Amino acid sequence: MLTIYQPEKVNINGNVRLQAKFEVSGLEDVLWYESDEKFGHFFVTEQVDAFLVGLLWLGLRKGENIKVNGPLSAKLFYSLNHHLIPLIAQIYKYKQIKVLCDQLVSTPLPNEGAVGTGLSCGIDSLSTVFEHQGADIPEQYKITHFTFFNTGSNEMMGSKEWQAKIFSERAEWSKACAKELGKELIVVNSNINDVLKMSFVRTHTLRNISALLAMQKLFHVYYYSSGFQTLNAKFSQDSASYDVISLPLLSTESVTFYSAGSNYSRVQKTQIVSEFDLSYKYLNVCLFKIKNCGRCLKCKRTLLTLDVLGAMEKYKDIFNLKAFNRIKDSYVKEVIESRRRNIWYREIYTEMEKRNYLDNGS
Repeated sequence: MLTIYQPEKVNINGNVRLQAKFEVSGLEDVLWYESDEKFGHFFVTEQVDAFLVGLLWLGLRKGENIKVNGPLSAKLFYSLNHHLIPLIAQIYKYKQIKVLCDQLVSTPLPNEGAVGTGLSCGIDSLSTVFEHQGADIPEQYKITHFTFFNTGSNEMMGSKEWQAKIFSERAEWSKACAKELGKELIVVNSNINDVLKMSFVRTHTLRNISALLAMQKLFHVYYYSSGFQTLNAKFSQDSASYDVISLPLLSTESVTFYSAGSNYSRVQKTQIVSEFDLSYKYLNVCLFKIKNCGRCLKCKRTLLTLDVLGAMEKYKDIFNLKAFNRIKDSYVKEVIESRRRNIWYREIYTEMEKRNYLDNGS
């Protein structure tokens, strides 16, 4: 049995930390989320929602039912037990576990009515931002705050020192972008990566949503940028492949989650971003650097797409275009040869054909 206890808030070096004790396999540990004092008062101690979602993968991996010793959203309790846990168990061949709780709450928490989305400054992120600036977005659905969560994406490679450095640099980069957009950026740190010790790609949706659920007193709507176009998505090792299903099931009485941009292909999102002036200064897709290296998997995929769209030169100040141009021909060949096996390459190749990119000697 995995047992989770009601969270508490503590002050840590001028920051506010929301933490909850949990026990599993005879061992006791603590999961925590931390932000600065300005936003710390939005942390939720009244319900265990955030910690249940954050630790759900731990229960699944160990095949242990989860006992929640504290109040829990009734909506979340129902959705997990009857829909999301059975789905995940089927996708990954896990034992189907149960969430147990005798303190279910169906009343919404006090809420500021804020609308949020993550601001990593990648293609998915910036396309979500741009899409939700239009006049066709109702006032109560317009973005009011951006978030930047340290839940594991910055800890996929390198030393602990490098991970801390890249997290700090990316947070400052996003903060500068948010400032130009006239919005505040909420940075939340967490030890969830050390607790789970699992693939970030497989578990990122629940990790990030758990950090957001810790702040249900602030948000009533949250856009989680999709990684896959729903039309072409197939269940895979990436939890983004079923976000359009999982996100509504992670909503509570207080906050509703949407899979933003799920109707667009990656090429279509890149087209959207290429029309967003602020992206020429802040787009960051690189696996390794703030100034995009031009050679890594994400850099070359993005730059080739931008080149096909006729927009690559707009990004000369934030990408190493010389490095990309040295490998462009070999990468184009790779895209052509692998297009039947790789959905991203297939999308790029289709756009190449549509625009006669290869016929023009590019």
